[in-house]
Amino acid sequence: MACCCCCIPHYTNVSGPEIGRDIIESHQMGSHTTTGDSMPLIEIALPPQQCMISEPGAMSFLQKGIGMETIFDDGSSVNEPGCCTKCKTCCLRTCSGEGASVAHWTNNSDSVRQMGFASALPGHIVAIDLKTMPENMLFTMNGSFLFGTKGTRIDVARTDCKQCCCGAGLFFQKLDGDGKVFLNAGGTIIKQNLNDETHRIDPASLVAFTKGLTVDVQKAGTCMTMCCGGEGMALTTISGQGDYWIASSPWTSQLAYALGFLPPKKS
Repeated sequence: MACCCCCIPHYTNVSGPEIGRDIIESHQMGSHTTTGDSMPLIEIALPPQQCMISEPGAMSFLQKGIGMETIFDDGSSVNEPGCCTKCKTCCLRTCSGEGASVAHWTNNSDSVRQMGFASALPGHIVAIDLKTMPENMLFTMNGSFLFGTKGTRIDVARTDCKQCCCGAGLFFQKLDGDGKVFLNAGGTIIKQNLNDETHRIDPASLVAFTKGLTVDVQKAGTCMTMCCGGEGMALTTISGQGDYWIASSPWTSQLAYALGFLPPKKS
């Protein structure tokens, strides 16, 4: 824990990136279309010599001319990182709920090519332009990132220890850059706006939030409410000024519901 406190900044203290100095300008992507509702496919028009990054296994199809490379780096650094730096960022990325490696998809042809991405679980995918976010930064819950343009940095920021009791773990995922990212979550993803307010939400429902918001934990209510109310011991509170996104049916809730239909184990 002491090592985390020294090496990884708290999410309220991180600063935005300097585009062109800290990280590269994001690659460009063309139009994208969404097919389907509960298990959508996102089709991307990828211009020549441009690159997308994704978590391994997110690709559904790609046209000839698009090459794939899987490396232990998101490719956002201006200067090529050394082996130790790659190992460090790789470990931090796994702490944020992503895989150790990142898939890179580059259009090596001289014309626009199509490719598609999809989530492995039923839910919703939303596109967010980091250029429009405060300080070009977005905090997400573990594993929310599905794919985005190369130049997006996948990093972590430290949470409060009490967040471990409410689904966040020790780290939030931090995405920064000036390109588009696509997040996935169970059910439907809904955007909410806060104007110096406080909302209480189900801990598993939070998907992402902008810089300037504070996430905390609060008792769900009385002992009777905590034991019999169905919402658990605590709720997540989010306050301040900014935007956040929630999922209507988190995957943990879907799994818990499905497990109730399993036949009893035979002795």
